[in-house]
Amino acid sequence: MLRIKILTVWSLPQFRGRFFPSPMEWDGVQFVCDPDCREYDWLVVYDELPRQHKVEELACPAAHTILVTQEPDCIKIYPRCYTHQFNYVLTTHDPAVLPHPGYRRAAGAIVWLNNRSPQENRACRDYEKSRVVSAIFSSKRNNHTLHVKRMEFIEYIEKHLPELERFGWGIRPLKEKYDALDSYRYHIAIENHCQPYHWTEKLSDPILSLSLPFYAGDPAITQILPPESIIPIPLDDPQKALGIMRQAIDANEYEKRLPALREARRLICERYNLWNQILEVVAEHEQSGCSREPAHTRIYERHYLRRNPLHLLSEGLELARARWLMGR
Repeated sequence: MLRIKILTVWSLPQFRGRFFPSPMEWDGVQFVCDPDCREYDWLVVYDELPRQHKVEELACPAAHTILVTQEPDCIKIYPRCYTHQFNYVLTTHDPAVLPHPGYRRAAGAIVWLNNRSPQENRACRDYEKSRVVSAIFSSKRNNHTLHVKRMEFIEYIEKHLPELERFGWGIRPLKEKYDALDSYRYHIAIENHCQPYHWTEKLSDPILSLSLPFYAGDPAITQILPPESIIPIPLDDPQKALGIMRQAIDANEYEKRLPALREARRLICERYNLWNQILEVVAEHEQSGCSREPAHTRIYERHYLRRNPLHLLSEGLELARARWLMGR
């Protein structure tokens, strides 16, 4: 059986088994999230190596390495000295911002954060829908993302939509995220960053619980998921968004759109998830007979690379370039 090792900050003991069960079999492949594992066929780094794991001595060919980025480019830039350690980069960043010979556009290559294991989510069970609409919003207000705009939006909706139940840090804490999803027919899902092909667990988690999302985020999402499985709302116009939500609830759109919502969940569970996105890169590599082979035998943690002054200087220049590209 093919074995794929995943290194991530989520490899820490307090996370292991919650979001990255280890070992886990997925479509005939074993995924191992154990920093000490030395027998594997591919290495995947999800965003970052654990800080205490500064160097990974490769136990697989350097061509069998994948970096999966987690954050959008408005939050985090991945420098060339870090990304070019990998043969492939699976990312939602614009290729102009993250140039790489093994660039692959990601679609749903994220960790699900509804506090269920991947296998539990993939079981695709039904949930009794006894409540109307929920939202999960913390009181965070970061200016470099859409946090402020999201907060102003939800505060307006909360005043005018009495069915809304709001959860989140600083508001109404949750023990398990699925408690704010399973019983609700609708869920307000707004990304912190809106750009084509970038979507996160803010969309996938409600769909996994069969909660119909009122969604503001990826403008290209209907190229991936059935259009009827999502109700788009304008973040810049809370009054219009309120009208869309009010009309959908009154017209029982949930019942009408449930077949499309089930299909969206199937697609997320079978293709648009972290594990299947990784397997697509592996399958493409095997079929293409890719001959490009990086020469190195180690993968270094991103912050560790900054010990080299040239890497630190280069990263600063790349950050300035990326900000210029995004600001054009």
